[in-house]
Amino acid sequence: MSGATTLPERGSAVARTLAILRKELLDTLRDRRTAAVTLLSAIAAGPIFLLLIFNLIASQAERARDLALPVVGAEYAPAVVAFLERAQVSVSKAPPDYDAQIRRGDLDVVLVIDERFAADVAQGKPGTVQLVFDRSRDRARVSIDQAEALMRGYNRLWGDQRLMLRGVTASVANPLRVETSDLATPQQSGALVLFLVAYYGLFASVMGGMAVALDTTAGERERQSLEPLLMTPARPVEIVAGKWLAVCAFNALVVTLTLTGFYLTLAFAPLPPVGVPFLFGAREFVRLLLVLVPMILMLPALLLYVGSRARAYKEAQANVSVLLFVVSLIPLVQLFMQRKEPAWLVLVPVSAQYSLLNTSLRGEAPALAQLALAWLAPAALIAIALTAVARRLARESILAGR
Repeated sequence: MSGATTLPERGSAVARTLAILRKELLDTLRDRRTAAVTLLSAIAAGPIFLLLIFNLIASQAERARDLALPVVGAEYAPAVVAFLERAQVSVSKAPPDYDAQIRRGDLDVVLVIDERFAADVAQGKPGTVQLVFDRSRDRARVSIDQAEALMRGYNRLWGDQRLMLRGVTASVANPLRVETSDLATPQQSGALVLFLVAYYGLFASVMGGMAVALDTTAGERERQSLEPLLMTPARPVEIVAGKWLAVCAFNALVVTLTLTGFYLTLAFAPLPPVGVPFLFGAREFVRLLLVLVPMILMLPALLLYVGSRARAYKEAQANVSVLLFVVSLIPLVQLFMQRKEPAWLVLVPVSAQYSLLNTSLRGEAPALAQLALAWLAPAALIAIALTAVARRLARESILAGR
């Protein structure tokens, strides 16, 4: 058996389980390179992750403030150009190959004014302008939306002035006054940030214990150190419980470090201003940790089961990719759902935790009933997975690679 832990031949099952736990933790810490990479990446991921997000949002906001709009045919509609300049738009002459530059991403949007603009307006016809852009480019969407909004604003202003010249009040053409009242809290305003923080926090609970879980099952089987462990007085259920507790402890450490990275970054780091008063204090930290506890305990059990079924470490890694795909896909499906999430979703692992994470990040305390319901399925899966692993260890065929 790897490690220097000696299992008591006599004593309680708890003592033998704790001896297995100690042995697995020592084995994990002996592999200093893997442990260091896992822990350092967990603590550094949060700051790097948020820095990239906030810089992206800040750059998009800056592009919206400083809109540069190349114009073709500015001489045909000087009033349009004057309106744009009053709106603090940087108007310039568009290059001849503007369409090619838009396709390459060198330009975001170009305004093309029809050469018959003045003649059409003089005859009482609508003047024609065209916005040329490529909406498939994400970085250009802010400029495109702002250019479209400016053209709609000029169209509305011009129509109101025409009515006034004819002695008609502008309210005749606008019989409906729309007022808005946004009920979103300051934290709810950063929808993208909310999703990404919840998504990454959830994913950390998967990645945190993956290496340890596979090493303590498929890795030991491949190194042929599993047989000496099975020859000890510890029963298979005690061995499995000890391994599971060790993986859970390491997983909890990784998740805690990841959330700590988010907390320190949002509390003290000089992040760029993004116009989103996103809060992540000690209260949100505790809430997220409580929501993730079922995942911290459930995923190591599932990983142990996957690892116990593999003949080699590489095979276990390939099998785990399916679990990673499912866990990463569920939040994306919920994000793109175009309707309110059904109440029964709180009973579905991963979905329930993702919803509760979003609730916590929106500044709301999850209901105790929801937290309790979110425990039901993970608790059942933990029991099923650990029982299945213990039964596999109780069979001699486990050593023969079957």
